[in-house]
Amino acid sequence: MRGDHFFTIYLTFKNYHMLFRFFIPLLVALFALSCSPDSDAAENQPTEQDHDFWVSLEEAQRQALDKGRYILLDVYTEWCGFCRRMNRETYADKRVREALDQYFYPVRIDAESSHMVAFQGQSYSMQDLALAFGVQSFPTTIFLNPQGEPVAIQPGFIEAERFHKMLTFVGSERYRTQTFQQYNQSN
Repeated sequence: MRGDHFFTIYLTFKNYHMLFRFFIPLLVALFALSCSPDSDAAENQPTEQDHDFWVSLEEAQRQALDKGRYILLDVYTEWCGFCRRMNRETYADKRVREALDQYFYPVRIDAESSHMVAFQGQSYSMQDLALAFGVQSFPTTIFLNPQGEPVAIQPGFIEAERFHKMLTFVGSERYRTQTFQQYNQSN
């Protein structure tokens, strides 16, 4: 045998027997546990039912123009842990909910969904709409003015306190006269 091999696995009948007797049942048990309905992944899936303030994109566009409010797009995927965390922690925060209610029509967009939505008179799958906005990571929060034009795009998980400041910065239209850093220092 040559000495340049890192290792060699030599399976005899005895090794096969041990493999099937111990490791295969162990792998089956681990797989069964990971698929159980009590797992965190199933429990923490972001759904529109988690919060009662989500509206459809079509409704948000109609209302935003009529009432002069902004649209917030929460772009997520079902497998994204930080998306679930933001849904569970950030959007559940009372101050965040109040700012959303005051300034925004919040919409959820599943970046992997083929569900069709209308935006600016065009029909898109949610996946294509996320791509049209240049979303490359999840979650991504997109702030749109009442006409549906992007004001800001923020990728990544955002803590509730910072998110509240971002919502009031955009919703109060301070973004027109100062930077977020200036706003953040004065508030």
